[in-house]
Amino acid sequence: MRPNAAGSVYDKTYHHYLEQLKTMRFDGKEDVLGIRLDGKAVVVPYFGQSIRYTVDGLKDEAGRRPDFSDCVVVCRYLIMCPSFTPPQKDWVAYRDFPDAGPLTVFWADTVEGPLVRNFSKAVGTLEKACDALCAAIPEMQIACDLCRRFTPLPRIPLLLVFNDADDEFPASASLLFENRASTYLDAESQAILGHGLSNRLLNAR
Repeated sequence: MRPNAAGSVYDKTYHHYLEQLKTMRFDGKEDVLGIRLDGKAVVVPYFGQSIRYTVDGLKDEAGRRPDFSDCVVVCRYLIMCPSFTPPQKDWVAYRDFPDAGPLTVFWADTVEGPLVRNFSKAVGTLEKACDALCAAIPEMQIACDLCRRFTPLPRIPLLLVFNDADDEFPASASLLFENRASTYLDAESQAILGHGLSNRLLNAR
């Protein structure tokens, strides 16, 4: 069954989130979430595009409901809105979040693993894919073959650290969050976000 099919478990979950959002107000939350208000719509920057939330649901720039996984991330981002912007900005691995335990295998197999398998001995291709997604070169110095910073959501940047294979070590890929990310997204939604970035990089090759 298609994720957006009416009556599906996905559709019920989506509408459950919408019911929660109907009780929330986002006036004054623009800076906390990095969103903007447009009349009765809340506009959320998401992977370089804009997703609009109204009481009728989420719409992408083409006026369609986004994929279910994207709906989950954006809805959870809005629902978990903190009362203030957390200061912590240290980079940490996904496995370091307290609630990530059950999903660490998923993360290794479907987020970081595909990057290793597809970009080993192809750092130039990975660099082009990063450029296609408008990734930034971070200001800090990291000893690696490629490091790029992505901003899929305004307050949840992701840092890709990639080392290519050599005569002694296999290729490795680490996708890191700021440690305040758990204030904005639960572990499951963080995993969906990381999976979304990994897939976008593979599709941008």
